[in-house]
Amino acid sequence: MENNKVKLISGRLGLDPRLAYTKKGEAVCEMSVGLVNEQNETMWRKIVTFGKLAEQCSVHLRKGNEIFVRGRLFLRSFTNRDGIQKEYLEVRAFSVGQSLL
Repeated sequence: MENNKVKLISGRLGLDPRLAYTKKGEAVCEMSVGLVNEQNETMWRKIVTFGKLAEQCSVHLRKGNEIFVRGRLFLRSFTNRDGIQKEYLEVRAFSVGQSLL
């Protein structure tokens, strides 16, 4: 699933972007984008950006902004506190834009 390209349109940020830096000094920005499906249900997707794009997202985007994203879809997994393995989809964005409407 790591080579799938994804394009999300008309998603809204659920929280302000969170900027952090790796031990090597690379910027990483995490965002949560809500997408509304045909049944009017909100699906949340984790968006991750790196480098200069990460820094720009943290400066220019805020909770509630409508954005569009292009990137690659990754299936991530982790083990929670109870020892149960969980999976989620993450979009590693290479392009993020803000709707002006």
